Amino acid sequence: MESNWQDDLSLLESMDYMLTNEVDCDISFKLGKAGSDVVPAHKFVLASRSSVFRAMLYGPLAEKSCTVDIPDVESGIFKCFLRYVYTDNCAITSDNVTALMYTAHKYNVRRLVKECGQFMMDNMSTANVCTIMENANLFDNRELRQKCLEFIQNQCTEIVESKLLTSLGPDCLGEVLRSEELDAKEEDIFAAVVSWADCRCTEKCLEVNGSNRRQVLGDLLYLVRFPLTSQKTFASISEANENLLSLEEQVVVFRGYATGNFSNSPFSSKMRSAQVQTKEYTCFRFQGNDIKDSGTMWSNNSKDAIMFKVSEPVYIVGLILFGCKEGSTTYNVHVEITELGQKVHTTVASTSTEKTFQVNFTEPVAVNRDTNYTLTVFLNRGPCTYYGENGISNVDSGSIKFTFSSSYLSTNSTGVSRDRYMESHFQNVDTLQV
Repeated sequence: MESNWQDDLSLLESMDYMLTNEVDCDISFKLGKAGSDVVPAHKFVLASRSSVFRAMLYGPLAEKSCTVDIPDVESGIFKCFLRYVYTDNCAITSDNVTALMYTAHKYNVRRLVKECGQFMMDNMSTANVCTIMENANLFDNRELRQKCLEFIQNQCTEIVESKLLTSLGPDCLGEVLRSEELDAKEEDIFAAVVSWADCRCTEKCLEVNGSNRRQVLGDLLYLVRFPLTSQKTFASISEANENLLSLEEQVVVFRGYATGNFSNSPFSSKMRSAQVQTKEYTCFRFQGNDIKDSGTMWSNNSKDAIMFKVSEPVYIVGLILFGCKEGSTTYNVHVEITELGQKVHTTVASTSTEKTFQVNFTEPVAVNRDTNYTLTVFLNRGPCTYYGENGISNVDSGSIKFTFSSSYLSTNSTGVSRDRYMESHFQNVDTLQV
């Protein structure tokens, strides 16, 4: 070794030289379970970079021996870790980042923990995000854990359909399932949860069946939103997964399908917000030339009612009603959609130039497929309105079919062919949060 090796070296270069050439080392570490590889270092440097090393080497319970056993860190990882401690730089790779983060976390070298976390963020993929999330949870790295959750939300369909959630532990799986931002079909989410349960059963040497799946899942199963699946899909799930759901749980969900009310179900019926889209569809019952603007107009203070059903579940978000042209008019409109007992009350204004006016519901009204509902409209004030003739009884709007029929509740001559109700605005059940 040259006596003047310090010449022309920066501080970090000198530190690196002393570590690499083991110059004046005063502590050694036996690495790995075998302890066959011994790595020397300098107490002062270690204590200057790590509170854990300072307590270990200079605290009241300081190591007396000049050799310290570290069985849970392998030699190559520890050498890389030391390189960072001495120089603020080391080669972080996808092969060593997890073990390096573990070592940095163990010895409280926060700068290296942060750099490892940034490396994971920069190299995150669908294949490794769940493993990274578990590591973030293990090291209590909340920022990294949140980034993983956001990545899973953004790549939800691929991750869920590929059953990649099996790499998660129960805490992280629960966080994912609670997310409002999962943009995937609920039946696919359920299938991923079943795959997760199968892996846990295998790990615990349990037979893979419904009872054991429920045992390893516990309350995690309640985070699956079964009411967001169709009744037919839920029936298939119940049949194919015997003993996963209790009889009482199945009955409550089926009752919810029948009544449209899942308030007593332990499984949420709230649509995940990532599935919410704002695109609206319109069901037109009358064409422009079917609007009557002369002769007898439609009177108020009587109840207009018509029955309808839909081919697929939808949410009714508003109506278009016929108005008048007799100056600026405010109609007090009372609207009910019954069968589920849901009611909407609103007051709207119709100006003198409008033949129609829109009634937007405060909350969308959910209607199920192949179920008869009665739409009732009552205008208790305001002048007579226009009305429509030659109304269409079967209306196809996109993939949804509306079927209309007369209702005995009408007291205003309302029927399929003549009505003051012109059109409805609705959104598909798969695109709206309730």
